[in-house]
Amino acid sequence: MKKFISSLAWSLILFLVLTTFPVFAAEGENPKFSREQAVELVKKFFDTSIYDKFSIDYRETPEGRLWYLNWTTSKEPYASLYAAVDADRGYIKHLSIYSGDDPGKGALLPKFSEEEAKNIARGFAAKLQPEEFKNTVPSPESLPPVRPLIDIYARQYHFYFQRMHEGIPVVDNGFYITVDAFTGQVTDYSFQWNFDELPSPEKILSKADAEKIFLEKSGLTLVYRRFYDYEKREQKIKLVYQLENPYSFFLDASTGEVIQRDADYRYPPYFGEAGVGDVNRALTPQEQKELEDAKKLISKEKAIEVVKKYVEIPSNYVQQYASLYEDYENPGRRLWSISWEKRSDKPEDYGSISAQVDASSSELLSFNIYDSSRYTQDFRQNLDWEDAEKKADEFVKMVQPEKYGMVKLERPASQPPGSEKIREFVFNYVRQVNGIPFPDNGFSVTVEAKTGKIVSYYSRWSDASFPAPEGMLEKDDAERLFLEKVGLELSYVPFNESGKSNYRLVYRIAPFSSYTFDAFGMKPLDYAGNPIEEKPKTEFTDIKGHWAEKEIKLLCDLGIIEAEGEKFGPDEKISAAEFLKMMLIATGNYQVPREKEGQEEKIIEAAVRAGLIKKGEVTKESSISRELMAAVLVRAMGFERVASIHDIYLIKAKDASSVNPAYRGHAAIAMGLGLIRGVSGNFLPQAEVTRAQAAVALVRFMSAER
Repeated sequence: MKKFISSLAWSLILFLVLTTFPVFAAEGENPKFSREQAVELVKKFFDTSIYDKFSIDYRETPEGRLWYLNWTTSKEPYASLYAAVDADRGYIKHLSIYSGDDPGKGALLPKFSEEEAKNIARGFAAKLQPEEFKNTVPSPESLPPVRPLIDIYARQYHFYFQRMHEGIPVVDNGFYITVDAFTGQVTDYSFQWNFDELPSPEKILSKADAEKIFLEKSGLTLVYRRFYDYEKREQKIKLVYQLENPYSFFLDASTGEVIQRDADYRYPPYFGEAGVGDVNRALTPQEQKELEDAKKLISKEKAIEVVKKYVEIPSNYVQQYASLYEDYENPGRRLWSISWEKRSDKPEDYGSISAQVDASSSELLSFNIYDSSRYTQDFRQNLDWEDAEKKADEFVKMVQPEKYGMVKLERPASQPPGSEKIREFVFNYVRQVNGIPFPDNGFSVTVEAKTGKIVSYYSRWSDASFPAPEGMLEKDDAERLFLEKVGLELSYVPFNESGKSNYRLVYRIAPFSSYTFDAFGMKPLDYAGNPIEEKPKTEFTDIKGHWAEKEIKLLCDLGIIEAEGEKFGPDEKISAAEFLKMMLIATGNYQVPREKEGQEEKIIEAAVRAGLIKKGEVTKESSISRELMAAVLVRAMGFERVASIHDIYLIKAKDASSVNPAYRGHAAIAMGLGLIRGVSGNFLPQAEVTRAQAAVALVRFMSAER
């Protein structure tokens, strides 16, 4: 299946990489590769005669010394060529090319296939860096597919060729290349390569020994995990095995030492805010209920009393904002959010206090105290880690006496670097259910190291049902399956040592689609808690040699045709629901139902919402006629308004008079655009469409310029 990624995101990343480094006015030592040589190098590969503006800059960056060359045109169509050339080694490090035109003109179907684009990328990299490219392999796609949608930014293919050294991947080394799906032109290029000598892979731990150390030092953690459906505003709790830090576990392949690359810090939960709607003059039953429920809520003054019970509000702090709103993730729950600001004659002397209170239960949910003077005065740490922990413990017992016994303080394996000079200590209390951690729930307390004052408190506690642990996999079995499915991988990884990036040979967690697994079957779960299914490539046994074979294969590759069996049945009648599902996927509709139960009805409802059909036009038992298919295609192109003026159209077909008057405009436009062609001079409006005919019409629709 072809993979697309938003070109906007890729361009932004490249822009940030190339523009966020400091610019130096003086060059210091003369670069080994002169500016003249840099210009000649780029001109060797690209025709710059079309540009009428040129500039060249010199920069010293963490990546090294670079020449930045920029060619642009001052007249339409605006075009540009941007290149970064290594000033010491003399190679092109980055490229960004904009041609200034839009040859696709809105067509959904790209003119170049993924394989064709990949070959273009291969040839481009091999031309610029032939020796280095020989030591790379294409990286498998790891991001979820994005369909060939109407999204104007989904018009490019992105490839990464991973550097390999003696069969071992070298992290952050290789070629990133973007190819325009409509022109076949390379639009972005980045070459990252460490030229220092890499450690030898001889005399290293076996993978089996590395796995034993991994299980001893890290392994899987059993937790309850909360997943939230933001469309349905529903939460579900699942029992899962997960890796705590899949991207920061590194095991020295020679010594077996676990290497700390980045400190692991846990942040307090985030509490979002939602708006409150207006009340209309005529109250509906729902509005009436809302107003009645509101009468049961505490007032702002009462909420302030709750806050002051635990938080001292200094006399020079003035209450500034207050809002009562629904907790977005817990429908029906109302929260008071109140804030105070410090009054001072000095602009630099700033302070604020914010707090949240449950408007029904009067429970203090959170508060945060900020005072700039804490960071400007001479700092002296009067509390150590243990003293601060006692303060936090006492506070949780006071504010949450009933829930204190349901949480467990999550202590770090080791105190963070510089903890003897730390200004604030953060303590996280994790909720325990059935003896299993539920990291999404609990309390976070921040203690100021100088005064012992509690300066922030956050709580999160869901009213939810938790699946029983009976029948789940034991940890040993889960870890065995994890090592079979994912496991460890030998890699060269850069570590910042003494201000320099050095590569070490390590075992790390192998790249995988997800590091969260259902505890009952070890199926990987996506961000919504749904199993990630590995779908085999669709290959039908009954389309070889068929007149529509090419179009059917193309739609399979794009994920528009999804098959469960080996046969497609190209000459069988296609149902209206099946055709509408293909249309919804092809046009980028994200409401395509995936559940099997009631799928046909849901597809029809989604098609009505999308404007592809009118209500009552089809049922789940309906096939689709040629005239209705014409209507769906024309509506998808945005021509419904003009097509509905059916009296002005001429249908060039012998049986034009038999076309339903409601579809005359659609039939004429569909034939005029070549989406549907006549059969022996006839349109055959009532003829039922086959799967092959539907596939061909859909490909024509996607290829049409808009």
